[in-house]
Formats: sequence, C-alpha cells, structure tokens
Amino acid sequence: MDRLQINVRLPPELMELLDKRRMELHGSMGKIPSRSEVVRLALEAYLLPTEGKTAVAQKRSAGSNRRSS
Repeated sequence: MDRLQINVRLPPELMELLDKRRMELHGSMGKIPSRSEVVRLALEAYLLPTEGKTAVAQKRSAGSNRRSS
C-alpha cells in the first residue's frame, strides 16, 4: 500500500495517552504497535465508514503477511 508521510505534533498529554494505548493494544495485536500504527488506526476509526475500515484492515493484513513470509 502506498503511503504519504505527514508530520504531526502532539502535546505531552496526548503522547502519554498514545503510549498508553500502544500498551493496551499489545495483547490484541501480539506486539507493541508503533506510534504511527496507532495514529493510523485512530484516523481510520475517525474518518472511514465501517466498510472502508474493513477494506483497509484487510489490505494491512495482506501486507503484514507478505512482510512476515
């Protein structure tokens, strides 16, 4: 999947919440996701309709399966 890079500046309070969420996701993802992964998940949840989220998740799963092979 092609990606474009953006620079996001967050206040310390949001960074703390972001890192806390990373630790919470560790159990369901099997790894500690990067900050970028958590930001992508949050943006998808906020911006995409339900069917779009499913398509993005499927593409991400296919991409991670290729990387781990």
